[in-house]
Amino acid sequence: MASIELINPSGGRTFFESAGNIAARTRFGVEKALWQSGKDIEAEFRRQVLAKTKTGTIYIRRDRLGRRRRHVASSAGETAANRTGLYRKSSGFIVRGSKELVFGNSADYAGFLELGTSRMKARPGLGNSIDASQRDILRNLTTEIPGAL
Repeated sequence: MASIELINPSGGRTFFESAGNIAARTRFGVEKALWQSGKDIEAEFRRQVLAKTKTGTIYIRRDRLGRRRRHVASSAGETAANRTGLYRKSSGFIVRGSKELVFGNSADYAGFLELGTSRMKARPGLGNSIDASQRDILRNLTTEIPGAL
């Protein structure tokens, strides 16, 4: 392992930092940035699912108590609308080392919403959330890596 030494003008040597330690701190900074980015993407996904600006079909239905309830569905390309809360609550992420952030949804029907079917166009909630969070991801990387050094 290589080391860097700083020579003081007074002639004494002060150990500065080893190259291996710099690499480890950089990896830690990247992992921390990926974790924060995962939290940001997850928050954006939940915000988009709960957004009231959907432009799809309006449904009127009755709840268990017989009251009329209005539901505005999402249209193609929008993040799916919240109905039961399962889709929103089933999102999550995993950071795998300093190279990978996996973001997904464990609801049984999440794949159908994200990619669409032969009868329904896609409602890419995960893709929309990642697109909307790109600026936050870059900000996390540019602040956490230097902060770890």
